[in-house]
Amino acid sequence: MKSRWIGLSLLLFTFSCSNRNTPENVAEDFVYNYYLHADQEAALLLSHSLAKEKLKAEIERLRGVRGQNGALEEQQPQIKYERLGKKVEDNHQIFFRYRLTIKNAGTSDARRNAVILTELIDGKWKVVNFDEYSE
Repeated sequence: MKSRWIGLSLLLFTFSCSNRNTPENVAEDFVYNYYLHADQEAALLLSHSLAKEKLKAEIERLRGVRGQNGALEEQQPQIKYERLGKKVEDNHQIFFRYRLTIKNAGTSDARRNAVILTELIDGKWKVVNFDEYSE
């Protein structure tokens, strides 16, 4: 019985220490934090260059509408996403394209596309730019 707990503990430790420093994981984590949870602070930790500047400016603009705990005061729309593609520019820059489906209460679904550019900087993958556009 004791060996089962040790094995389970080892398995959980392995999963918790998995390497998130890949372009796919960084792009996915960025989309999850920025689009799904409107958490610019968490997305900022994954960012560099122009993406970091955009997020800092957005955080400053939203300072007045966020509550005491940093959460947006209004109800957030429900957002789903799927990765549509990946384009490798070189070994240090990779683009990802996502489709966002946004559902606001009482309205029809809206669709947007997001483009995330990741780059390898000092051994870490970072989001260096992001943009979105209508379908």
